[in-house]
Amino acid sequence: MRQVFEALAQQSDLRPNDIAFEDDSDRVTWSQLASRVEELALRLDGIDGAVGIGLTGGIDYVVADLATTLGGHRQVPLPFFFSAEQNAHILMDAQIGTVVTLTPEVFAALPHLTLIDPGTDAAQRKPLRPYPGGAERVIYTSGSSGAPKGVIIGDRQLDASLGALSGVIAAGAEDTHLSVLPLAQLLEQICGIFLPIIAGARTVFRFEATRTIFGGPVEPLLSAFEDVSPTTTLLAPAILGRWVEALTRRQARAPESLRFVAVGGASSAPALIMAAQNAGIPVHEGYGLSECCAVVAMNRPGDNLPGTVGPVLDGLEVALDDGEITVSGPTVMVGYLNGDPAPPVWRTGDLGHFEGDSLVIDGRKDALLVTSAGRNISPEWVEQRVNADPRIVSSALGLRDSDGTLILIVVAVATVAIGDIDAYLSDLPIYARPSGIILTDTSEPGLLFPVGTPNRAVAARLINARDAQALQTQPESIAS
Repeated sequence: MRQVFEALAQQSDLRPNDIAFEDDSDRVTWSQLASRVEELALRLDGIDGAVGIGLTGGIDYVVADLATTLGGHRQVPLPFFFSAEQNAHILMDAQIGTVVTLTPEVFAALPHLTLIDPGTDAAQRKPLRPYPGGAERVIYTSGSSGAPKGVIIGDRQLDASLGALSGVIAAGAEDTHLSVLPLAQLLEQICGIFLPIIAGARTVFRFEATRTIFGGPVEPLLSAFEDVSPTTTLLAPAILGRWVEALTRRQARAPESLRFVAVGGASSAPALIMAAQNAGIPVHEGYGLSECCAVVAMNRPGDNLPGTVGPVLDGLEVALDDGEITVSGPTVMVGYLNGDPAPPVWRTGDLGHFEGDSLVIDGRKDALLVTSAGRNISPEWVEQRVNADPRIVSSALGLRDSDGTLILIVVAVATVAIGDIDAYLSDLPIYARPSGIILTDTSEPGLLFPVGTPNRAVAARLINARDAQALQTQPESIAS
């Protein structure tokens, strides 16, 4: 992270009055940002224990992230999209004693916590101290069990990731990054805070656009792209699909200013990637996980192969062990909080293969379905076919306990005919074709994670609790 703070100090000296970050209510120059970070770091000096960040996003979050890191603290985001129970678990598990927040009332029942306001523009300019190194961040992943697990990321992991991604994105001072994904997610911290600072680029936050991920209206997302005219952004497949659907419906195209749109966090159907490119979105799919500092492979300009997640990042080694993707190199996490250190070779739990030097993701190993006829089915193989429809945010294939029937849950933001879904699945072999469909939307409690992937435990409960609509073309008996 030293390069981030050296770049911030340099931008503050050379371009003190240029805008560095902008959100819905404020702007901050490079000089103001450096001063605010140093001022908050001073107020955090002497504090023991982990520091939580209880902010939704924007400039205040940037200041809190940088200040806790500059002070050498262990910082822990408290995601606004986690439940109160999940964040309570994080507070206890990470032994957080201090929280940077603008909403102290949220923590009123926890008098043992020290609450600190992120502050405003410092009245007196303060020079940025050198970064001493050694800070860590703990990123909690919302597993299907509901109990988040803390991934420890330090300087080694971030420095390696920033070095590799800087060459892929090739950002410069002329770039504007539109930040849509929540800053509590490691990937957006990297792409929305650290890489723009290193490049001297401007970042713009639009929180109403972020709400689109959680089922909010798509219009604020469209307005953000039209108003900001960004050159780069990072999206999850679900929000990319909603954007493509809206552009297609309006017979519109993405802003010509865009030069690099990364999509990750979940698998994207090749048809969605092609539809996005046809709408003028220069989309590049990547792959990663928090345990490997967010990014393992990425398509890049001039080397973009839809259907793959691109070449492996420089400095990493990816191998396949009985089809499972393993990763070794400097981005592999320190370990899980309150757990053992990470092994030198990380088993991702994802299945994949290579096409040339490009990695292809085949699905989760633990999501594999085994039918009563003994057939192995990767649900992602089936789900991608319907997820390519921009009206469909996500889907989840599962087996009904009572009879072993394959049922597909479809999460849509617009009306989709059963016949359309049937057509998407028609080229599947009989044994992989679902017998019924359950249609729902993004308001279904707990069904989707923030990146749009299905919570398979919730999906399984729905499959066993609700009636499914029959497909128009019924598959033959699974046993046949």
